[in-house]
Amino acid sequence: MNNGIPLRICCYGSSNKTTLDIYQKEAYALGRTLGKRNHTCVNGGGSSGCMGAMNQGVMDVDGKVVGVIHEMFVKKESSYIEGCHEVFKQDRGERVQLVIVGGKDLQERKRKLVQDADALIVLPGGPGTFDELWEMACAKQIGFIKMPIVCVNVNGYYNSFKNMLQRAHKDEFLYKHPSEILHFEDTSAKAVEYIEAILTSDDKEKIKNKMNLRRKPSILRRMMSTFNAPEFLSLPEDADERSDVVTAKSFRPLPLTITFLIGVSTGFLLRTIGETCTP
Repeated sequence: MNNGIPLRICCYGSSNKTTLDIYQKEAYALGRTLGKRNHTCVNGGGSSGCMGAMNQGVMDVDGKVVGVIHEMFVKKESSYIEGCHEVFKQDRGERVQLVIVGGKDLQERKRKLVQDADALIVLPGGPGTFDELWEMACAKQIGFIKMPIVCVNVNGYYNSFKNMLQRAHKDEFLYKHPSEILHFEDTSAKAVEYIEAILTSDDKEKIKNKMNLRRKPSILRRMMSTFNAPEFLSLPEDADERSDVVTAKSFRPLPLTITFLIGVSTGFLLRTIGETCTP
């Protein structure tokens, strides 16, 4: 359920005219779903393939859509934009936006597509879609982004991607579990529902943003454990997580002194034993 919270969702997918109907139908359904739920669909603005079907779906329900294209597709001295969907030629106020970017390559366009996005949905596509998907997957696994990335696995199209991630995880190439990088759903409707469940639930948002990192036990704690220091000299249980245990008020010089003396004594003892045993 949407819970009335509008999201900005970037969508990748084929722009090829030969895209199979099974993929175009799912793309059209995605556009309609996003439009009906008051989400903004951000895509490459194309009129063909999954991209075109998606834009048509948004237009048919009077939804909100943003198209991002490269200036190379704008004909000089003309308002004609090559390959642009009909929806971007209509005057529908703020519900329809067309963003034109420059640059010697597609990097600025890709950056603009995901700028301020809450989530990413990936429909079937070719090398361009692969490039966009893996770039974002890389950014997700090293922590540059936290947004959910969902592949719409129509007809098992992304099974090989799933298997590749599982193999990379098995061979210890990943920093995160595959499920933390990419999520897979069979339909676009389920993909949207998954994203809404993640991003519109306060409890899940807190869990998502919570840092589950724990500090290693301090050197002092490990040394005291090694030398079986008396219980009355032990540090607080949460000393490794607390910043106040090393302040002037709570700093305990006695454990440090005893640990230091034990360490020095042990060092001298080991040295003496070594010299004695040397022929």
